[in-house]
Amino acid sequence: MPSYISSHIIDAIDVMGNGHCGYRVISAAVYKNDDWSQVRHDLSQELHQNEMLYNQVFGLARKDELLKSLDCEMVPAPVEKWMTMPDMGLVVASCYNVQLVNFSLEQLFTFLPLHSAPQDTRKLICIGFINGNHYIHLKVGEECPMPRVFPVWLTYRTEVAEQWDIPFITRLQD
Repeated sequence: MPSYISSHIIDAIDVMGNGHCGYRVISAAVYKNDDWSQVRHDLSQELHQNEMLYNQVFGLARKDELLKSLDCEMVPAPVEKWMTMPDMGLVVASCYNVQLVNFSLEQLFTFLPLHSAPQDTRKLICIGFINGNHYIHLKVGEECPMPRVFPVWLTYRTEVAEQWDIPFITRLQD
């Protein structure tokens, strides 16, 4: 995790690591529970309901790979079923209408919804990727610098989603 973030972390919540940890973190943030299976279902629905958009964003083959990775009830989940960034970041942000921040040394991005208008109350979900194989839920202070917006969002966001980054401009890093 980038060193600059440590002074801004209010809480770091570890979740069970059995291949579903990324989905558990999202479930904890959205539903306040451990229903990783529901999150997998929600994200699959998001990809199906907005198939044309995601075919453009990822290409048909990659979109289908993402759908296959979401189809998993096994515990532990095999590696090919783990949450992958950056692609799943766009799907999570769009599905739940949230700003998702992924803090990791490998992929440091802010993800914004592709196809919805911002609401007055914007929900922020921060996740950390640690040890090369585990996601944790992070709660950060309001002044925490945010990583740059994932560049694909700038290309594929719909017109209604264009305003999502405005409240965060001063916190975004290059």
